[in-house]
Amino acid sequence: MEQEPEIAVVGTKGQIVIPQQLRRELKITPKTKLAVYRKGDKLVVTRLKVPSLGEELKDLFREIDEQYKGKRRPTEKEILEEIQAYRREKRARQGA
Repeated sequence: MEQEPEIAVVGTKGQIVIPQQLRRELKITPKTKLAVYRKGDKLVVTRLKVPSLGEELKDLFREIDEQYKGKRRPTEKEILEEIQAYRREKRARQGA
């Protein structure tokens, strides 16, 4: 069953207001990140899903601690490089 479309008006700054009913149903609140892309002559808006980094970072820091056990502590720059390498590796595995 297809839902009747809601009407949104584009303001002078190119902004649109998502109708309140849809915001409630989709739990869109202030600061919610949305991805907007074009599909033919249509705009598609979807909630941007940002994964929680909590467990991922804990695992990474555990791994780093093991690597440096008994050695000097890594610098902030080294830690950031390790995080970036880990994320690249994880993306490569997910894309494979």
